[in-house]
Amino acid sequence: KQWYQRRVRAHDYVLGQLPPLSENTSVVQLTERQLERMTDITNDQGVMAVFDRAKELPKTTRMPLIIWLDRIRNAGNAGAIIRAAAGASCLSVIFSPESCNIWCPATLRASAGAHYMIPTYQNMSLEEVCRSLPENWQICLLQTEKSCRGSPGNLPASPYHAMQLTQPTLMVVGGEATGITEDVMRLIEGFKGDVTNIFIPIIHPLDSLNVGMASSILIYEMMKQYGSIKLSSEGQEVLRASEIARQHCRLGTARGVSTEVSDLVPELEKIFPPHKEGDEEETDLEPINFN
Repeated sequence: KQWYQRRVRAHDYVLGQLPPLSENTSVVQLTERQLERMTDITNDQGVMAVFDRAKELPKTTRMPLIIWLDRIRNAGNAGAIIRAAAGASCLSVIFSPESCNIWCPATLRASAGAHYMIPTYQNMSLEEVCRSLPENWQICLLQTEKSCRGSPGNLPASPYHAMQLTQPTLMVVGGEATGITEDVMRLIEGFKGDVTNIFIPIIHPLDSLNVGMASSILIYEMMKQYGSIKLSSEGQEVLRASEIARQHCRLGTARGVSTEVSDLVPELEKIFPPHKEGDEEETDLEPINFN
């Protein structure tokens, strides 16, 4: 009885946290067993929803980046890519016929609702996508460094930070184990625009990064280069500081000398003045009571 009362209180609390619902939305209370039969999660949160697929998406300026997934069968990775692409306001995410289902529950959970923020397409071949691309688009093949070096066609390979991502781009993402398939590589050989293998450098001997993580890195590298990010003054200062550090390390490596952090202090202090006593800003925030 006590367990049931706790469950009812949790249910009432969750309903109280929902935003105002439309008149067409109904709320139904289920038993524990009914909920278990309707969800594929072992430890669910006690709430589920049934809704239509997105018909209209938010109107916004989108970065000219299309992501095509080549046989990405892990729904968690696919959802993470959709989420990152939506956060960067990319044009679209397209699933190959051999990839997982865009609308399966695991993909939806991993995307955290990003399906309703970015156009997504299922069962589109790369040939269909390439036919619709304008002439000024380039193709980037995101693979591991090992796969890049061994790919057919003698395509150039570049680490992501050295790649020019300032023009419209189709990013082809291969699986962590299989990479980009041979059929896709043969198709790309006939593409008239620029095609480049691109990889995320890994210092320690790992086989690869998670494909969702690797895709997110490249998405936001293009966002940075393309100029979609409007940094605050604090963000610009951090970016300038990181650029000074990068130039310092590159110069030290070229001269064959060690690059000590202490050598950077004079330059960085021009951006971030040293803290002095009495510089603390007054705040009217109340202390948090954790009791």
